[in-house]
Amino acid sequence: MRLYFLHLRTRGLHRARIGVALTVLVVFPRETAAQVACDREPAGAAVERGWVAYRAGALATADSAFAAARSRCRAMAGAWDGLGFVALRRGENAPALALFDSALARAPNDHDAWQGRGLALWRADRPQEARPAFVRALALAPDDSLSRDLLGRIPAPVRAAALPVRARPARTVVAARTGKRRFEVPDGAGGWKPLFIKAVNLGAALPGKHPSEFPPDDSTYERWIASLAELGANAVRVYTIHPPQFYRALARWNRAHAARPLWLLHGVWTELPPGQQEEEYDDVAWRGEFSREMERVVDLLHGHAALPPRPGHASGLYTEDVSRWVLGYIIGREWEPYSVAAYVESRRAVHDFAGPYLTVRGGNALDVWLARFADEMIGYEMQHYNSQHPMAYTNWPTLDPLHHATETTRDEEAAILVQRGEKPPETSREYDNDAIGLDAVLVKATPVFRSGVFASFHAYPYYPDFMNYDAGYAKATSPSGPSHYFGYVRELVEHHGQMPVVISEVGVPSSRGNAHRQPQGWNHGGHDERAQGEIDARLSRDIHAAGAAGLGLFALIDEWFKKNWLVIDFEVPLERNRLWLNALDAEQNYGLIAMRPGPRDSVMTIDGDGSDWRGRTPTLMRAVDAPASAPALRVDRLWTHRDEAYLYLRLDVGAIDWTRAAYLIGIDTYDAALGDRKLPRTGSIAPVGLEFALDLRGPDDARLLVDSPYNPYRRVGIEGSRPPTSMSVYNRPFQTIANAEGRWDSLWVTLNRRRFGRDGTTFPEQREERGRLRYARQQETTLADWYADTTRGLIEIRIPWGLLNVTDPSSRQVLLEHSVRAQSDVSATTEGFRFVVESYDPRSPRGGADRLPSSGSTSASFAMPPLWSWPVWEMPRWYAERKPAFDAVRAAWAQIPDRD
Repeated sequence: MRLYFLHLRTRGLHRARIGVALTVLVVFPRETAAQVACDREPAGAAVERGWVAYRAGALATADSAFAAARSRCRAMAGAWDGLGFVALRRGENAPALALFDSALARAPNDHDAWQGRGLALWRADRPQEARPAFVRALALAPDDSLSRDLLGRIPAPVRAAALPVRARPARTVVAARTGKRRFEVPDGAGGWKPLFIKAVNLGAALPGKHPSEFPPDDSTYERWIASLAELGANAVRVYTIHPPQFYRALARWNRAHAARPLWLLHGVWTELPPGQQEEEYDDVAWRGEFSREMERVVDLLHGHAALPPRPGHASGLYTEDVSRWVLGYIIGREWEPYSVAAYVESRRAVHDFAGPYLTVRGGNALDVWLARFADEMIGYEMQHYNSQHPMAYTNWPTLDPLHHATETTRDEEAAILVQRGEKPPETSREYDNDAIGLDAVLVKATPVFRSGVFASFHAYPYYPDFMNYDAGYAKATSPSGPSHYFGYVRELVEHHGQMPVVISEVGVPSSRGNAHRQPQGWNHGGHDERAQGEIDARLSRDIHAAGAAGLGLFALIDEWFKKNWLVIDFEVPLERNRLWLNALDAEQNYGLIAMRPGPRDSVMTIDGDGSDWRGRTPTLMRAVDAPASAPALRVDRLWTHRDEAYLYLRLDVGAIDWTRAAYLIGIDTYDAALGDRKLPRTGSIAPVGLEFALDLRGPDDARLLVDSPYNPYRRVGIEGSRPPTSMSVYNRPFQTIANAEGRWDSLWVTLNRRRFGRDGTTFPEQREERGRLRYARQQETTLADWYADTTRGLIEIRIPWGLLNVTDPSSRQVLLEHSVRAQSDVSATTEGFRFVVESYDPRSPRGGADRLPSSGSTSASFAMPPLWSWPVWEMPRWYAERKPAFDAVRAAWAQIPDRD
C-alpha cells in the first residue's frame, strides 16, 4: 500500500456551502509502474480547477477538467469523484455509480466516493443499497450532514414477525360517528357529543425535500402536534401514510391530553390511473394497489403493520394503536374531470351498488366505483379489528354535484365562440369545471355501518370562477358580511341534507404572486401574512355559519416543492424547485408556519436601515476620480446579495428628492452580448445587453421592466372579436436577443381569463402588473419590495428570482427558449449577473445624469460592469418561523365552539 497526503478543496455535495479546505489521508491500493509514473501534480491542479467550475455550475468545464486529470493520472481517485458528481448533477445515476466504484477501487477510504455512491443509489430509488454507502461515508467523515440526513430517511429492514399477536375484539368499536350535519365523538360517560372539526392539513416536506421525504425521528412531529394544539385545532388531516414516529407522537400527546385529544382524519392516497383509456379505473394492478394501500392504513392505525421500504412511501414497524382517535377516512384524491368523464361515458347506464356497509342507487359509474372501494375498506377493518370509522372520498368544486349557469364546459364555450365568429389563438389548458359531478348524497350507510358517511370537499374561495360570477353567490351574506364563498358552501351543505359536509381543504397563501382574483379580495395569493390570517379566520367563520361540519385549513407549513399553474412552466428543471422558494408561486406559501429562506443569523430585511449589509463588499463603487455630481442625482455604490428566494440590491445615492431624481438599475442576467443595450427613460447606451431594468421613480411609481423579446407574455388580438379584444399568450421562444431598440415591457399577467356563461354572458379577463414594486418596510408588510431612507440616501430592494426569469437559482438556470421538438421550455446556466446604474431627472430624463460603473474621469458613459455571481447549492438554507396568520386563526378558532 502507498500513502499520499492530498490537499483537497471543499467539493462533496454536503460541503458545497462551507468553503473550507481539508487535508485528508487517502489510501491507494498498490499501483502498477505505469500508475506510479503518472503526473500527479498537473492532475491535482486539474482536479482543483474542476471543483471550482463545478461549484460555479459550469458542468462542461468541470467535466473537461476532471477528464484531463484522469487521463494524466488514472490512479487519482479525486478525478473519478469529480466525474461522478458531474454525472449526478446531470441526472445520470448509473454512469455516476460506475465512476464512484472506480474511485473506490483506487481509494477504498475515499469519503467523497462513498457519499457519491450512496447518492447515486438513493436517486435511483435503491435506498437499501445506499444505506451501507452512507454508513461508510459517516464513519470516514462524522460531520457529513448530508449522509446523516439521508441515512435517517432509509428505514431499517422490517420484519413482520416483530408484530404482536392481536385478537379481534368481540364487540364492534365505533370510535366516531356522523350525526345530523355534525360529527359525534364519545363524551366519556357512555354517550355522544357533537364536534365541529377544526383541522389543519399536515404536509411534511421540509425545504429541499420531496413530499415522500418525511422528517426524521428528531421531535419534528412532536413540535408540530404541540403547535396544532396551541392553535386550537381539534384534528389533524393527513393525506397519506407517515412514518411510525408520527403516530407515536400523536399517541403520546393524546394520552397526556385525554380531555381534548387531537383527532385524526386519515387519507388513502393513490396516483392517477394508468393511461388515458376509458377503462383505466378498472386496471387490475392499479386497483389492487389502491386496495392494499387501504389495508395498510387500517393496519397501521391499529398498531399492527410492518411496512417494508417502498420508493416514495413511508415504511417501518407500526405498533402504536391510534384507532381510538381516528375521526374518519377520506380516500382517494382530487380526480381529474377528463378521466372521470371518460370512465362514466364508457358506462352510461345508471348504476346501483349494494354492499354490506354502503349502498348507491342511481349513481354514475364512478359514484359506484368509489362506494365499492369505501365498502371494501370498511369490510377489511371490520373483519380484522371489528372497528368502524366515518367514511368519505375526496371531492372538489370541479366535480361537485351542483349545476352552475355561469360555467361553460369547453365544448359549450367553443360553440359560443363559433356563434360569435371568434378564433382565439390559444385554447385554455384548464379542466371542464362543470361537465360532470360526483354526488356523495347517493352513498347510504346500511344499518350495520354505524359510523356513517360524510362528504369531503377541497373548496377554496377563488376558484372555479362560478363562485365569482354566480348571481346567487354574489347576493350571499354571512354574519361577517358579503361572501360569495359563504353562498357556495351553504348551497353545498343544503344539497347534502343531513349528511355532514367537511370543507377539508381551504385557505389562502401569503405569496407575492397572485394566481386568481376573488370578489372579496380573497385571492389566490398576493396577501401579506397578516391579511392571510384575517382571510383564513373569515373563511373559518363563514364555513361554520354555512352549516358545514368542519374545515381543514391548508396548511401547517410552507412546502417549497409545490407547483402552481401560473409559474410551473418557468420552474426548470422542475425537479429542483424544492431547493428554492418561489415567492411568485402561491402553492408554496399556504403555511401558518413559514419556511424562511436563508440562514436565521444573517437575515436581509427591507427596511432602509442598512445594518444587515455590514461586512459586505459593494459590487459597484463610484470611481475616485469621477466628477462631482449634484447630491440629488449622485449614485455612489450598488450592493448585491441573494438567498434561496430573492435577489437583494442596495443602492447608495445622494440625499433623495423624488421630484428631482429617479434611478435606473439595468440587469444583465445572461450573456453580456445579448439583451437590450438601450436603457428606458434616458435612452443611454449600456456596455452590456440588459434583460431587465428597475425604474425607481418614487414610492408610488416603481416597477421592473423586461426587454420585449424576453417578456414571458405578449398580447395578441382575437380574430373576429367584436368589439376588438386581445388576450395574453406565451411570448415564445422566450429568447434574449442582442439589440439597442429600447423596447421595454411592463410585466403583466392574466389572472382570470375571459369566460362565458351558458347564456353567452361575457366575463372579462382580469390582469395584474406583476412587476410593480410595493414600497414599504417588511415590518409593515411581508410583501415589501423596496424601501428608501431619504435622509441617508439608502435604497433597499428585493426581487423574487422568478420575476427575473430565473428558473432555478440553485443551479443558476435562466429561461432561454422553448423547444418545439421537446414541447417544453429549456433553460441555460448563467455565469452570473451584471448591473449598471443611472440616475436621471424625471422632468428631463434624456441622457441621464450620474452612472455606475462610470468611466472614471467622465460620467458621460458607462464602464464595463463586473460579473456578480453566487454559489450553487444542493441543500437549501432555511429556518422555520410562525406567521402572524397563526395568531389570527387561533383567535378566530377560539370563538368557534367545538360543540354547538
